[in-house]
Amino acid sequence: MSFIRTGLREIGLKIRRQRTHLALRHQKRVLQRSEISLGREGCSQASNFPELRNEIVALKKLEQEQKEVAVRITQTEEALQRIEAQRQENVKEQAGALAKLEEEKKPILQRRNDAKAAADLCARELSGVERRLQDNDESDRELLRKLSELQIKIPPPQDLDEQGAVLGSQRARLPEERAELVHARTGSADACRLAREKLSEHEEALAVVERNIATIRSEFEARDRNLNEASRAQQEALREARAQHQTVEERKNPAYLNIGRHLATHRIAPPDSPHLLKEVHQHREAVDRHTEHRAELAQLSSQIDKQELRKFY
Repeated sequence: MSFIRTGLREIGLKIRRQRTHLALRHQKRVLQRSEISLGREGCSQASNFPELRNEIVALKKLEQEQKEVAVRITQTEEALQRIEAQRQENVKEQAGALAKLEEEKKPILQRRNDAKAAADLCARELSGVERRLQDNDESDRELLRKLSELQIKIPPPQDLDEQGAVLGSQRARLPEERAELVHARTGSADACRLAREKLSEHEEALAVVERNIATIRSEFEARDRNLNEASRAQQEALREARAQHQTVEERKNPAYLNIGRHLATHRIAPPDSPHLLKEVHQHREAVDRHTEHRAELAQLSSQIDKQELRKFY
């Protein structure tokens, strides 16, 4: 049963080695970040070491590049502010121009509506006259039919003459009524024609105002689209410039790292941030402890009987 104990022991060591490996990797990352921070704050002290001359020169070049990118970022942000100001001014001008045209449109629209109401009234009156004319013609045909039926009745009614006189009297009044209706129809038709002409004039005036409104709105919307496109282009340029600025900052990290390691080795701390040196040494000690612990675990694993371990697996 010893091979089982050996296998379980190896599994435990393997788990501990894995945990130690993860902790060591984390501590190395933390150490590197702290060394970079120390190097960033200790650049003035690094100038005292000739062996760090290359790092200092590289940092100066990168800082000059960053300054140029920063100028471009500032210019782009100012351009965005100008574009936004133009957009606000464009919105204000559009609102003012459209409000003015809408005020001009109100009385024209009212006159058009009044003219339309008058034209509709004339059309209804003309339709009424036409119906009365049709009724007059229908009455004439009906009276004529009754007279014809009365004359051919066999035997003729005793009051034939009396009925004929009544129907004839009724039919005699129809031509005069029809003449009045024809005269009224002519007047209504003339009134309708004038009302339609007046309505057409007001509709054309209204159409002119509406075309002006559409033109103004289209012009301002086109201007706003152009400003939006310019804003998007500037925003894209700003994103690229900021990304470039960050990239340049990251390219400075190797130089900061070398400077930080050199300062930590010589135990030189930045005057304004002495705690950074202490942090680097603390993280170095942690890395050393994890490294030693990993070596100890590896040593223990190497002492395990491989024959019994193969039996376990």
